[in-house]
Amino acid sequence: MSRRVVVTGMGLAAGAARDRESFAKACFDGAGSIRSCTAFDPSGLSTVQFGEVEGLAAADEPNGRYFELLRQSAESFLKDTGLTKEEIASWGTRCRMFFGTLIFSSDAFYRHSLRKKAGAAGSDSFIAHMNDFSAYAKSLLGVEGSLSIVSSSCAAGKTAAGMALDYIRNGLSERAIVGGVDALSIVTAYGFNALKSLSADTSNPFDESRDGINIGECGAFFLFESLEGAKARGARILGEIAGYALGNDAYHITSPRPDGEGAYRVMQDALKDAGITPADIGCINAHGTGTLANDAMEMKALEKLFGDVGHEIALSSTKALLGHCMGASGAIELASVLLSLTEQKYIPMPRLATRIGDAQNLRLSDESFTLDAEYAIKNSFAFSGNSAALVVRRYEKGKERAV
Repeated sequence: MSRRVVVTGMGLAAGAARDRESFAKACFDGAGSIRSCTAFDPSGLSTVQFGEVEGLAAADEPNGRYFELLRQSAESFLKDTGLTKEEIASWGTRCRMFFGTLIFSSDAFYRHSLRKKAGAAGSDSFIAHMNDFSAYAKSLLGVEGSLSIVSSSCAAGKTAAGMALDYIRNGLSERAIVGGVDALSIVTAYGFNALKSLSADTSNPFDESRDGINIGECGAFFLFESLEGAKARGARILGEIAGYALGNDAYHITSPRPDGEGAYRVMQDALKDAGITPADIGCINAHGTGTLANDAMEMKALEKLFGDVGHEIALSSTKALLGHCMGASGAIELASVLLSLTEQKYIPMPRLATRIGDAQNLRLSDESFTLDAEYAIKNSFAFSGNSAALVVRRYEKGKERAV
């Protein structure tokens, strides 16, 4: 019998929020962080709208924002869990870290290239320091166990969570700190601009008028641990990670498979891993980027799997509020799923006007409403076919489900 895995704390930096209470209020109120970019000069791009974290210090080096997001998320995590670095260190190698990201090295390399082009000296050791963020992340939280960095494109944060689930389930670790951080990046902005994937205004997932993404930034950390361990130390439990699956549809380097079969399969596999059926799901947090191709593909997969379950399922995309936070999107969106299940509230998409899709039991809304959901599924569908789905269960003391 595999061990049950629960979440007993979270820390984050997203929009104006630096704790789960303020993040929950912003989500349920539909208060987004997409605004005119101040992190860098966007004048050469097709949009100026980005999902910025408020209050970050101005920095000539974009990586300054990255390290600040790391620090703020870690501080929020320690406050939320009530732990200290010393307590985490005392767990030794029985606490590991799993971390999803993809932006840090790209902007670091870009700045390095500019300095070299300008004839700057003394930067030959740059490559050896490209991944300094990983050592910094461990040091912020006192982790002494192994660190696994995942860069499976925009499925990285969700993949990191799945890896942690496997390690704890199988007794390879008692606890894991799981997270993801990505800051706004010049390289990423111009890359998506070249792909013509940026929204001219503000992203509107699953709407007929959608025209692309807003790139966002965030940081988030979670404490995963066995249910037995959490109970033994009297930890507050925020939810259960019930199952996950990874996949790759091997269709195209940037475009999703149009018929949604890859997305359909990975969701099926995640439900199977959790030991439930589509009818058990009450809430879906979609990848929902706001691009024509992704939303159409994902809606096809969702309708095929959930369109005939016989009851209403709430469907939402947190990217409508925060933008697409790249490799960290799966991490911050896990926070929104846990809060939705805990509070039994829907996270609205404030600009939704004319929804796509024919399955009317999949309910999308521009306003929050009360949920009746025990299970949620969280999707991440990324470049190169990388995909991940995570099943989250509402935790109610005394109602632990046996497997």
